[in-house]
Amino acid sequence: MARDFELAEEPKDRTKLIWVGVILVFGIMAAALWFMGRPKSESSWVRARHILVTYDKNDPRDRARALDLISSLRDRLQKGESFAALAKQYSDDPGSRSRGGDLNVQPKGTYAPEFEAYVWSAPLGQLSDVVSTSFGFHLIIVDERQLSDVDKHEMELDQRAREALKDQPGGAAVPEKKP
Repeated sequence: MARDFELAEEPKDRTKLIWVGVILVFGIMAAALWFMGRPKSESSWVRARHILVTYDKNDPRDRARALDLISSLRDRLQKGESFAALAKQYSDDPGSRSRGGDLNVQPKGTYAPEFEAYVWSAPLGQLSDVVSTSFGFHLIIVDERQLSDVDKHEMELDQRAREALKDQPGGAAVPEKKP
């Protein structure tokens, strides 16, 4: 009887295999979250900051007050004051005010047409002139921008078309298309 007991196999410890599996699953999940959270190169995106000053559309005095305020803020920014500090104090955008005006990464087509036109054509890091939209007056700084390959190709084709028409006698100027 003792011999039967000695010949029986001891159960295998599979704890190491289970831990390897758990670590592998967490690693795959972490990698997936990291890649999904990054902007895709096949899509166009922009990261900008802004200060918004709203006004009552039916009150010319309120519009003048808002224009005076946004103009004075622009002057202060040009003199070196902090964009984030002024946005936290003066911006009427509740979503970005607490982040110093940061709008985070946004895909193409997110903003009002006038705002959209500026963020896709402006030089990076440059303070805008006053931009007027249906929401009010904005000061904008574009921090980052990524154009998809399709948008880059469209811009190149538009540029070539403008140059070709400019070279023809009597060729009319083609307005520049914003990405």
